[in-house]
Formats: sequence, structure tokens, C-alpha cells
Amino acid sequence: MAATGFAHLMLAWPLAKRDILARYRGSVAGVAWALLAPLAMVAVYTLVFRGVFQARWGGALPGQADGFGFVMRLFAGLAVFSAVAEVAGRATRLIQDNANLVKRVVFPLDLLCVGLLMQVALHMLLQLGVLALMVLVLGEGVRASWLWLPLALAWTLLLQYTVALLLAAFGCYLRDLQHLVPLAMTGLLFLSPVFYPVNAAPPALAFILMINPLSAPIELFRMAWFGDALNLQVAVVQAVVLVLAFFFARWAFARLRPGFADLV
Repeated sequence: MAATGFAHLMLAWPLAKRDILARYRGSVAGVAWALLAPLAMVAVYTLVFRGVFQARWGGALPGQADGFGFVMRLFAGLAVFSAVAEVAGRATRLIQDNANLVKRVVFPLDLLCVGLLMQVALHMLLQLGVLALMVLVLGEGVRASWLWLPLALAWTLLLQYTVALLLAAFGCYLRDLQHLVPLAMTGLLFLSPVFYPVNAAPPALAFILMINPLSAPIELFRMAWFGDALNLQVAVVQAVVLVLAFFFARWAFARLRPGFADLV
């Protein structure tokens, strides 16, 4: 089973490598854009929320919520959100953009989703590497809670894969999704605990955060990096829902796959 999974990843890597090279071909900064873009967003959001609105990170200890503490928590949440949002946005056209592979009956089409995950995961790991450096230099350094980081990363990858399978399959049949998903992700940015922790959100947002699948992985990453509190109720509910959604996504992709070649 493990050998089969490893072989699956090796087959998907050329797809990921092809898209990474095509994405940055001719670019002066190259793959550095994977770091520059989120850092620029963090700088803008920090200027607005800290500089203009004087926002403070709810639930953090005095001295940890201000200055670089706020910036690092914002960056952690934004890294997770941007990774899931990129997968969601690109998955809606994944089948259509690979029509030449889709028409090959022997090609395992779920590898397209795996390849997409691999290239987005590379960007996310670069961003998390920068965050680790920030925590070491500007934060409290290495802490025992970092042992939770593999679980947080695995949770995010499973969420991304589930989203990729669902949107790739349904996006082939419902072309409007390629326009609706980016709009939905823009709104979801402010309905996710990117700029605030779950426990500090107003009651009106409590139910939305409970059903938002991004809440748990973002909060889990912050717990791992900074030792922040984790809402266990939200985490348990979303863990169960994610596992069920994953099996549904696999079933839906396999069920809809026979029609892909006729629609691209």
C-alpha cells in the first residue's frame, strides 16, 4: 500500500514540476514570488488592522498580541487560507486545462489533483519556512507545541485534496464554478479566523466559524506555532466532517469521471 502511494506521488510530480516551471518561466524573481505575494498581503493587512484600526490579537498574552506577534499570527492564518484558496480556484478548471490527458483513458485523472496539491504545497512550505524563521528571530523560539505541526499540515493537505477532487469533478459539469469560487473565497477570507481567533469572534460569527472548514486547520497551526488556545469543539466537529467529505469527494470524482472526456 505504501509503495503504491509513493509510486502515485512520483507519477504526479512531473505534472507539478511542469506547472511550476511554466508559472515562473520568464519571471525575474522566479519562485520568490511565492514568498513576496503573501508577505506583501501581510504588510498591507498589518498596516490597516494594526496601524489604522489598532487591532489586537484576542486571547493572546500581553506583549504577544502586539507588533510582530500580531504579524506572525496573521501570516500563519494567511498561509493556510491562501493555500486552500489557490487549490479551490485552480481546481474548477483542472479537467478542462488538461484535456489532452483527460482523453487518455488509461491515465489516472486523480493525479491531476495530486499534482496541483504538490505545487501549492511547495509554496506553502516556503511560506512556513519564512514563518519559522520569524518565530525563531522575533518570537519565543522553538517550543514543544511545534510537535503538532505535522498534524496541522496533514489536516490542511487532506482539506486541499478533498476540495480539489470535488471542484475538479463538479467544475467540469458546472462551468459557472470557475467564476463563483473566487468570489466565494474572497468573502470567506473575512469569515475565516485569519484576522482573529475563533474564541474572540462575535456570537454572530460563531456558527459560520463552526461550519467553515478552514477554522480548525488555521487554529491548529496557531496552536502549534505560538501555543494559542484551540477550540476543541470546532476541531472535533470539523475533523469528523472532513473525513466524511473526503470519502464523498473520492466517490463523486469516480462517479463523474466517465463524462469528463465528453465535456472537455
